[in-house]
Amino acid sequence: MTPTMKYASLMAERLSEKIYQLLISIGHTGDRANCKAFVVGGFVRDLLLGRSNLDIDIVIEGDGIRFAQSFADRQGAKAKTHQRFGTAVVIMPDGFKIDFATARKETYVKPGNLPYVSAGSIEDDLYRRDFTINAMAIDLSEKGFGELVDAYNGFSDLENRIIRIIHNLSFIDDPTRIFRAIRFEQRYGFTIEPHTELLIGSAISVGSLKTITMQRLRNEILLILKEDYPLPALYRIGNFGLLGCINPSLCISEGLFLKVRESIEWWNSESSDYHEAADPVLLNLMALLDQFSVSEIDSISRSLFLINRYSEALAASKDRLLGAMKNLGEKGNLPSGIYSSLKVLSLELLLFARSKTDDPSLKDRISNYLTMLRKIKPLVNGNDLRKLGYPEGPLYSQILSELFALQLDGIIQSKTDATNFINSRWDITSQVI
Repeated sequence: MTPTMKYASLMAERLSEKIYQLLISIGHTGDRANCKAFVVGGFVRDLLLGRSNLDIDIVIEGDGIRFAQSFADRQGAKAKTHQRFGTAVVIMPDGFKIDFATARKETYVKPGNLPYVSAGSIEDDLYRRDFTINAMAIDLSEKGFGELVDAYNGFSDLENRIIRIIHNLSFIDDPTRIFRAIRFEQRYGFTIEPHTELLIGSAISVGSLKTITMQRLRNEILLILKEDYPLPALYRIGNFGLLGCINPSLCISEGLFLKVRESIEWWNSESSDYHEAADPVLLNLMALLDQFSVSEIDSISRSLFLINRYSEALAASKDRLLGAMKNLGEKGNLPSGIYSSLKVLSLELLLFARSKTDDPSLKDRISNYLTMLRKIKPLVNGNDLRKLGYPEGPLYSQILSELFALQLDGIIQSKTDATNFINSRWDITSQVI
C-alpha cells in the first residue's frame, strides 16, 4: 500500500457493513451541503493497522454542527451540540455514537492550558493533533472517497512503527501528550523516535507538567491503566521519572500486575454467559497503589480527584478486603461460610482478592463464589413466610438467613424442604422452639 492510493477497497474489506455504509452516508451529506467530510485520527490509524476501532471522529471543512444536525435528521438520529467548541455527537437509533467537529486550528496562549480554537482546513486540524500516526484523514466525498490525507507523513511512521511528534513545542503546549506517546508506543509495540524522546525529556526538565491540572494528569494515568496490559507503559513512565506525579515513593509490583491480568482474563472467559464485566482500570489501580496504607491511599485519591467509586474501592481493598479474607480462612470450609465471608465485596474486590492470595485453597473458594455461589437465589423469601402465616418482624431475617445457609450447604434442596424446615424450627407465633 502507498499513501497516494485510495483506500475505499480497504475500508470495504476491513469495516463492518454498518460502519462502511455510515461513512458513505456521511460523505453524501457533505456532497449535498457542498462541504468536505473526513474521518480522522485513531480510526484511520487502526484501519491501516488492521485493528478494530469504533470511535468514529468526523471533521468537516465547514460548519460541523450544522452538518451533524443535517446528518442526524436524515438518519432519524439525535444530535447533541456544543456550540463553544464547534462539535456535536450524533446518537444513532441503535445507540451508536459518531463525533463531528468543525475543522479547526489551535493556538496555545499559555503552555498547559486548553487552546484557543478557530475554524481552519483539514490540514490545520491534523496539525493540532499529537503524533503523526494520529494525524491522518480519509476523504468521504463521493469523488474522493477513500483518499488519504497525510500532510505530516503519518503513513510512513506507521509503516516504520515510530511515534513522532508533529512540532517541537507540542509537549510544551500540552504535556499530557508525554503520557499518550508512551501509551501508544507500548500498545502497538512501536518506538518513540529519538528526537521526540529528547523533546519529552526537555519538557519534563523545564517543569512542563506543572502547567496542567491534576485532573488532566489523572485522565492520562487512567487511560494507561485501561490498556490490556499497562505494566510496560508504567515502567516506561518510571524511566522518565514520572511516577512521582502520583506519589514520590510509588513502586511497581510486576508480580501483582501479572496476577491481576490473569484474574481479568479468567473472569472474562468465565463470565461470558452472563456478561458481567469487571472494571480493569479499577483493578489495575488497586495493583498500582497496593503498597500504600489507607491514609496514604486517601491522600492520593484526593490529589488525583478520583471518583467516589474508585476512592471507596481503593480504601476497601485495604480494610474490608483484609477482614473478608480473614473470615474466609476461618470459616470458609462450607459454601455458607464462603458466601457470608465474601458477600460484602464487589466484583473488582473479589477479583483483586483472587489475585493477591497465594493460598490455592482460598483462591479456589473465591473462584467458586464468583462463578457459582453468588448466583444462587434463595428458595424462600418474605412473601413465602407471610403466606405461611408468620407475622412480619425481625424473625424474618433470622429465618431467611439460616434457611439460605442450609440451602447453600445442600441440606435444603427444594421449596418443600424449606417449608418443612421452617414449620419444624419455628412455631406460628414466631417463638423459637
